[in-house]
Amino acid sequence: MVNGVKSNRQHLPLFLDLGSRSVVIFGGGSVGERKARQFSEFSRVTVVSKSFTEGLLQMERDESAKLIRTDLAQGYREYFEGAFMVIPATSDAELNRSIEIAASKKGILVNKVDGIGDVVVPSLIRKGPIAIAISTKSPALSKYLRQRLERELDENFEGMARLLGQIRKEIKQEVPDQMERSRIIWSILSDREVWKLLDLSYEKAYMRAREQVPQHERDSLDAGDPPQGIDRRD
Repeated sequence: MVNGVKSNRQHLPLFLDLGSRSVVIFGGGSVGERKARQFSEFSRVTVVSKSFTEGLLQMERDESAKLIRTDLAQGYREYFEGAFMVIPATSDAELNRSIEIAASKKGILVNKVDGIGDVVVPSLIRKGPIAIAISTKSPALSKYLRQRLERELDENFEGMARLLGQIRKEIKQEVPDQMERSRIIWSILSDREVWKLLDLSYEKAYMRAREQVPQHERDSLDAGDPPQGIDRRD
């Protein structure tokens, strides 16, 4: 640990539910606004500064961020109270460093705007229930990889995610063997006809996917109610 801040960092990639967490951003300029927009979708955001961009003022009016007007040169530690994460984003590098050290000593996570902190925000691809996070030491490379992957993900992955979620829920109740359930899921993923049908009709893709379930298991599934959204006439 150097000056109260961890060194030789190795980060664990994970997804966090920040819905009930507080993220405190110090600095009301363009960088603070960018961070506020980034986190406000997922957490409670407070921005502490002497002045704010018009964008942040609009976020306050929209109630997507709380603004606290104060001179950070007079102190900032009181705003750590209840914070899960802090983001030093002022135009003063020395002040940012001071905030980082003080927060780390209190066990609060730090997301830095000018280096690698406790928390690294990845470049993100979202397609319905699918989320892919990309992080490299080069922001430009992360952006390049995101754009390239977005081009590659031209198939109906969102529909497949929905389909697998539905099938998995059904066979988990009816197929006791985990290895067999895994085989069924992979068979569906490998079936090019299922992928083609997803672009035409979710119902047809679903019925095709059900063919991967062994007959005796399908009979058990058929004995129950039809899945929501599926019109069964058999």
